[in-house]
Amino acid sequence: MPTPKECRQHAEECLRFASETTQIYARVALLELAAEFREIAEQMEGRRPRSATKPRSADPKRRRAHRA
Repeated sequence: MPTPKECRQHAEECLRFASETTQIYARVALLELAAEFREIAEQMEGRRPRSATKPRSADPKRRRAHRA
């Protein structure tokens, strides 16, 4: 099981990769993953109850399809 520190490190890596990519869907996915890693670290440290986490957002392609 990863530690909160490791989760934060993974979040930082995701942010770095997101800043380096030119693919918008990859950037969105990496930013969402970074946020999830941070939330997990907070949960592990007891800062946030599990029920307070946000549900995963819908796939960007699916969201766009619903707008049409």
